[in-house]
Amino acid sequence: MISFRSLFASTWMGIQHDLAWTTPSLAIALRTVAPFASAMTVSIIYWFGVTQSGMALDPTRLAYILVGSTLYAHVASYAWVPTIAIAEGKNLSVFPHIYLTARSTALYVAGRALSAFAISTTTSLAALAAAYFALGSFLHTSIVLIVTPASLFMLAVALLVNIPAALGLGYFLGAYSLYASKFEWSLPGYIAGLLMVFSGALFPTSILPWPVSVGASYLPFTQFIAASRDALIYGRVGDYLWSIGLSALGGVVLLSVSVWVYFAAEKARKDGVIDRRLA
Repeated sequence: MISFRSLFASTWMGIQHDLAWTTPSLAIALRTVAPFASAMTVSIIYWFGVTQSGMALDPTRLAYILVGSTLYAHVASYAWVPTIAIAEGKNLSVFPHIYLTARSTALYVAGRALSAFAISTTTSLAALAAAYFALGSFLHTSIVLIVTPASLFMLAVALLVNIPAALGLGYFLGAYSLYASKFEWSLPGYIAGLLMVFSGALFPTSILPWPVSVGASYLPFTQFIAASRDALIYGRVGDYLWSIGLSALGGVVLLSVSVWVYFAAEKARKDGVIDRRLA
């Protein structure tokens, strides 16, 4: 049975861990710099490429890249946290004591993932707003974004629907960290790089070779970004609902499989298959 009290405590501890090293407002502002810089970089590269080729700047395409890059940064930023949480537990000699009891770290990992999800949501939306105004001023163009109560509500729903996929990714990376004794810090970077290609963050997945394009189009993160674009750029409610449904279904499947993998990793650790002194 899920202990919501333990989950909330782990989430709150994760927020304090990530923000309490300075004032929360300053920590949020500093964490906004990376997604803002990412959005500005890819948008300016697109602008430079278009202008150098003699083509007209497409505000809709610019909005496509802007929304995709900030939401990709949202996914990439919380992908690191479960791995870090497990590595901290191993390096600080906390987990060997936990595994002497019947306790599981699953709720702890979930709480840390949720705290990172909440923080990255705040920073990514702040970066999106800042980049929207900065690019509009720098490029002297009007970026096509639909900012209404309805579109913002649709975006909020998309973010919430993406939580199971976020937790699923967190459990997979956490399970790997339980097994690995070295190089676990680098895996989230590889995953983030792959998601930039396969999630449709900067270009449609349809341009990828078949059957990779088919698989990439059904990733929950791809559908989450697509739903967010339908809400903020195109206003297509039918396509939005389709993407939301696929994102929710994919997230549930990803979470279910990842929980099983994570508990299998914990059992292997308790049974001595994994050397606790190394992992």
